[in-house]
Amino acid sequence: MANSSAGAVLRAVLDLGSAPRSVVARHAGVSPATVTWQSRALVEAGLLVELPESPGPGGVGRPHSPIALDAVGNVVIAVHIAAVQITVAVVDIAGSVLHTEQVSHRTHAPFDILDAVLERVRAVRSNLAEQVRIHGLGVAIGGRVDTATGSVVEHSYLRWRDVPVREYLSARTGLPVSVDSHTRATVHAEQLYGRLRGSASSIVLFVGNVIDAAIAVHGRVHYGPHSGAGSIARLLGTTNRFALDALGDHALLARAETVGGFPQLVAAAAAGGPERGYFIERATVMGEVAAALIDLIDPEALILIDRGLITVPGVREAYDEAVRAHSTIGADPAEVIFASTFPGQVLVMAAAGVVMQELFSDPLSTVVAQAV
Repeated sequence: MANSSAGAVLRAVLDLGSAPRSVVARHAGVSPATVTWQSRALVEAGLLVELPESPGPGGVGRPHSPIALDAVGNVVIAVHIAAVQITVAVVDIAGSVLHTEQVSHRTHAPFDILDAVLERVRAVRSNLAEQVRIHGLGVAIGGRVDTATGSVVEHSYLRWRDVPVREYLSARTGLPVSVDSHTRATVHAEQLYGRLRGSASSIVLFVGNVIDAAIAVHGRVHYGPHSGAGSIARLLGTTNRFALDALGDHALLARAETVGGFPQLVAAAAAGGPERGYFIERATVMGEVAAALIDLIDPEALILIDRGLITVPGVREAYDEAVRAHSTIGADPAEVIFASTFPGQVLVMAAAGVVMQELFSDPLSTVVAQAV
């Protein structure tokens, strides 16, 4: 959510695509004078452009010059660190993915992975046009992340503890680096570019190799004083942490006889193989967790990220049935549970959201800080 008038103007232009200042003022809820002043500053900062003058509606009234995002000239580099691979992408400030690539981990050692990130970031950066401005390097990763220090406090699958990701990458790239958990970052991306635009209360439930959640109230993502918000291990009722781990993608793959990786497992389940039962069993358990989260927050929307949700027959129905059975407020899953806005690009957009939420919150301060 924007916390400055410049951020409100930039966010309004993102929502509208392009619009005259009078329309931007109404959408942003600020005065026309504020839009005039802030749009001028945002144009000077290179974030907005003025489009050619056009006549008023029906050719009547004073001509106006719409303003729009300068998407061509402003990008972020997005890095997602998953259990088995890194994804490196370039995303412009309008939310378009311009480039993406993946590299499998050689080892799980933190600095081996971060060195692989550096190698790909340097290569991607060298291919960008000279006039393109990089607003930062956003890193999203599972586990517990301290955004204040930019460190990964704990990642149980990778076995990372207290890894200074921001310090390591910023020192070697010269770029501003921001780090966040992939689930909280997904909320930011959905708020900017997806279904959660304008939502005051929302949840993202991520079911993958890491299983966790993120919550936004009054449009703001909750972090907690220890950066620990989102752990849901104890929301599985009487089950324990081992049971939660047994629901992750890696655990499903270990149970299957399918040769290959997780995409092959999903494909086999989607084709109606016996692997389908693993995904439905997981959905039944995680649907109960979703019901508990819904009862706790009563959100406008819960974004559910599970690679079997859309592709594997019966998985969506299993989630819905569990929510109907366990939600005490009688939530209708069809009205509150949604798939991600970014099919196939969830992780990329999450990583981009780490930087984008800072830029759209207070763009002029962010640009000034980059110039220092």
